[in-house]
Amino acid sequence: MSVAATYADALYEAAEAQSAVDRVRTELADLAEAMADGTDLRTAMLNPEVPDAAKRAALAEIMEGAHPVTSGFAQVLVDRGRIGEIGDMAQAFAKRVDVAEGRVVVTAVTAVPLTPELREQIRAKVRAQTGRDAELEETVDPTIIGGLVLRVGEVVVDASLRTRLEEMRRSLESAPVDLASAIEA
Repeated sequence: MSVAATYADALYEAAEAQSAVDRVRTELADLAEAMADGTDLRTAMLNPEVPDAAKRAALAEIMEGAHPVTSGFAQVLVDRGRIGEIGDMAQAFAKRVDVAEGRVVVTAVTAVPLTPELREQIRAKVRAQTGRDAELEETVDPTIIGGLVLRVGEVVVDASLRTRLEEMRRSLESAPVDLASAIEA
């Protein structure tokens, strides 16, 4: 289990005990966005020359009005030198919530936007195979030409036309050709 997953599990237990899972998820995602690469906040929080007391004070100000579970969690990350991993922890927490709520995230990459019918077919297929509801994240990528690529957790199903054409090209390149019989014909 990763460090992010370990922290996410602990945070989930604390948030669930306070009936604040949804609020903590939102606040954690907001903090992770504020701490994204290239932001001034990230630069300051990761600067070893900035004293931890100043980091905690800045974080307390930023987290004003946040649920105590979220703000306490952020303070723990500063104290343990892990505030730079907030993005990974927010993602791990979201995954933990999805599992607890019986949801699975499915990423669909298509050449054109999905129709409502196809969206529902994908959800139904995932529900039938996993017993869990599917939260569908869609991405349009014209380079796949046609078909779709689905990612469910670590499993990837690539039914794109681009991949099929690439497989056909490799098959043709590796196919043995008998030049003598080709010339005689």
